[in-house]
Formats: sequence, structure tokens, C-alpha cells
Amino acid sequence: MALYIAAHKEFAVQEMPGYIPLHVGAAGGKDLPYQKDNTGDNISDKNPHFCELTGLYWIWKNCPDSYKGLVHYRRYFMYKGQRISEQQIQHLLQEHDILLPRPAYLRESAYEEFSLHSGHEKDLVLLRQAVESIDPAVLPAYDRVMAGNRLHLFNMLIAPAAVFDAYCAWLFAVLFELEKHVDMTGYTPYEQRLYGFLSERLLNVFVLHHGLHVGVLPVRNTEQTTKQKWRLRARQLKNRVLFALKK
Repeated sequence: MALYIAAHKEFAVQEMPGYIPLHVGAAGGKDLPYQKDNTGDNISDKNPHFCELTGLYWIWKNCPDSYKGLVHYRRYFMYKGQRISEQQIQHLLQEHDILLPRPAYLRESAYEEFSLHSGHEKDLVLLRQAVESIDPAVLPAYDRVMAGNRLHLFNMLIAPAAVFDAYCAWLFAVLFELEKHVDMTGYTPYEQRLYGFLSERLLNVFVLHHGLHVGVLPVRNTEQTTKQKWRLRARQLKNRVLFALKK
């Protein structure tokens, strides 16, 4: 098993079997003492726009392990109050196709939330066209995810290699098709993280379309205070209620 920890800066590494720090965006960043995503088959130079996806791509193309996944230097999957172990992951994947963060609930639909807070609606139009070009059978799942307000976020996942690789093959086919048509002229640095934001939605589309049996896990953000965590939970509950009432 290989569970890679995406990082763009040095962090306090907690040694655990199966966990491997991965320097994402290594092609354009300072030298870090971790496995770099600019070796082998890679897209490391796309990191400003693809974010942790350059790490996801590197794992897909260069990691031969039978189970593999991606977490962040400040976000980890938890199991029974502790960072999930290699043995616990293997046990859970005997009963589930993929492990994902607990779903988050947005105030607006996934489509509206992106347009209002993350990017430009024109890119969602182009994204749907890219999905249709690559795999039109997925469009019903795409439309359903975009109309809903429930998403597994952070581009974090753990899965058997067959599922992980199938997802990556589909995801990057869609994103590379989309990349041909996107014009980021005038975008802020935040808006230029376009493909990272869109892939959070596409993971949910892939899971829904293929009917994957999902094991959901809490995620601990090591940089969040307890007060911030409770505020986030309260906001999610409020979003869930308000969206249901609106519908």
C-alpha cells in the first residue's frame, strides 16, 4: 500500500507504515526532502492550475502498489479517533470500492457554488462539453451531482489500484480535453486553480456513475482549531437544511 501525503512545503512528518510524503509542484518549487512529482511520467509543471492533481497523476503513472491513495500534509483520514492505518485501510477496502471524506453540504448547488465562489460559469459549460466528448454516458451522473449540494471534497481518496487507475484515466482525459478550450486571461491566482476545483466535482460524478460502494471517513485538518471545527459542522448542518427547504 502507498498513501501519499501531498505537500508544497515542509511539514512535521508523522512516520506511519504506508504513508509517503510527496512534493507536488516540484518542477517549479523549492527543493523539499520528499518524493517529487516531477520524476517519471508527470505533469508537475501544471501544479499552479492542477493543484494536488499533479500528485494524483504521478501516483497513477508511477506507483505500482495494489492499494494507493492521496491525502494532504494538513488533512488526514481518521478511523476511530486516530489517523487511519495500513491494516485498517486494507480491512475497509474488503467491503468498499473506495474510501472518501465524509460528504460536505453546500449552501447552493455544486454548480452554483463553483460559479459564485470558485470560478466562472463559462468553464462549467466547457467542462460539461468535455465530459460529453470523452464519455457521454456519464452526463446523467454529472448533471445530478451538479444539481445537488453534497460533495466529497479535497481530492482525497484511497482505493484498490484498479479503481484508482480507472478514475485517473477518466479524470485526466476529461481535464486535458477541457484544457484545450479554457482561457484564463484575467483570472486571479485563486481562480487559476481551476482544475483542482473542478476535479472535486468530477470525483463525485465518477463514483455515482459507476455505482461505487463508498466508505466515508472523517478528515482531520491539523491546522484547524476546535472552535473552527465546530463552526464548520454547524454551517454544514445549516446548509443541508436550507438547501432542502429551497428545493
